Amino acid sequence: MGSANSGIQSIERAFSVLLAVATEPAGITDVARRIALPVSTVARLLSTLEHLEAVIRQDDGVTYRIGPTVSNLAAGNDSTLIGRARPFLAELVDRVHETAGLAVLEGDEVLYLDHVENDNAVQIRDWTGERTPLHVVPSGLVLLAHQPPARIAAYLAGDLTKSTEHTNTTAAQIEPRLAAIRNNGFVWAVDEFQIGITSVAVPVLNRAGEVIAAIHCHGPSYRFPSQTNRAEVQEAVVAAARRLSATKLD
Repeated sequence: MGSANSGIQSIERAFSVLLAVATEPAGITDVARRIALPVSTVARLLSTLEHLEAVIRQDDGVTYRIGPTVSNLAAGNDSTLIGRARPFLAELVDRVHETAGLAVLEGDEVLYLDHVENDNAVQIRDWTGERTPLHVVPSGLVLLAHQPPARIAAYLAGDLTKSTEHTNTTAAQIEPRLAAIRNNGFVWAVDEFQIGITSVAVPVLNRAGEVIAAIHCHGPSYRFPSQTNRAEVQEAVVAAARRLSATKLD
């Protein structure tokens, strides 16, 4: 009986660690503080979860986030937004040969839900589970553009961080872009979040016609888009979002 209880406790603790990391990527000490467990216990659990690829470390080598095992598990359930989107993201990557992803609105930030890589030697890092301010990335601009006017005004009146010298941080700069998104259905951004990255995003609609997510495609600015395929890339992302929307999401 004691070993059974111990096993249940271990599962509960591992699940708590996963939830903590899913909420916000963190290091061992921060996770331990969030779930009130000893640092040594959290370190052991994260090591096991990392071995299973349920969590992975970010570029700094000490911060953990949700890994491909959990993302793929979620994607395997085609009743979820991630599961519905995954085939369209994969097809988009096959067509454009760059990374594609899915994002949703969470507060005043973009939450990245999924990421499908291309086969290029130079990759854009996986942002799954991470958040960024709405105004610095195309997915965020797409989601912001379709919020009620009062919410847009409140966001633009806030303290808008500048990620690079190319980031738009004033209402005068951002409002025309939001209007263009509503008219055109897409937006491009070059070097606005990180120098050297170009991205394009398109809204995803539910069965009621409301914007609930964004599909984006991005790559290194030196090759994406090429001098000749910008229109083709744009068309491919629009098509992927339209096909996902056609699945009549809730």
